Amino acid sequence: AFSVVSKLLSQRKLDLLDELVSAEVLQVLKEKLSLLPDNHRDALAADIDAIMYTTEGDVRIYYDDDGRKFVSILMRFWYLNGANLPDEVPGETKVFQIVFGDESTKEKRHLLTANYEFQREFTEGAKSDWTITRIEHPRLLE
Repeated sequence: AFSVVSKLLSQRKLDLLDELVSAEVLQVLKEKLSLLPDNHRDALAADIDAIMYTTEGDVRIYYDDDGRKFVSILMRFWYLNGANLPDEVPGETKVFQIVFGDESTKEKRHLLTANYEFQREFTEGAKSDWTITRIEHPRLLE
């Protein structure tokens, strides 16, 4: 889901995220994406093969005031992206120069991070779909 959603964000195809992302998050994203420079928008996209590491940051089980049961999982992703970003992007882990083929062909990649929170209701009879309730791309999407 992270790869699909990040690519749609970078392409500003928010209408295709209705079933995947909460309405509140979509509204915030619309505002932020309209102000984002193209190179930062390009850096949001994470190809599935470019995801270097994932880990869960937080797992919560909770009940709302009506007694409905929810599970929320915060996932952290580290991914490589070749967007044309400055050499030093605040919040970025490291800039790599990766050599493909011969020494004269160098491709610069940035190792970037993203945090996505997934939520699902586990009350009996509820839909079994996960919804993204938080999207953070530090220093890119603020």
